[in-house]
Amino acid sequence: MIKSFSILWIFYKKIMFPTLGFSLLISFLSSFSIKNFGLNFLLILPVLHYFIYELRFKNEYYFYANVGFSRIFLWAGTILSGIIVKIITLFL
Repeated sequence: MIKSFSILWIFYKKIMFPTLGFSLLISFLSSFSIKNFGLNFLLILPVLHYFIYELRFKNEYYFYANVGFSRIFLWAGTILSGIIVKIITLFL
């Protein structure tokens, strides 16, 4: 169980930190608001997932498939985490 979480952390670490940085940058360049940040995060997260894992490191999907994570599961986690951040920022 802990091994699965650490492997997912490796996967999402590559897209979460750049998404956070780009979202903050775009939010500060426009009028900063928490809702604006949440929308930026929701839109940038799947784009970075696509660029990083579908174009640049597409062979890493084999590693995650061998561990037991399908491509659909990883994409669903990406979309779900973006939606969760957006919902949290709606109520702040």
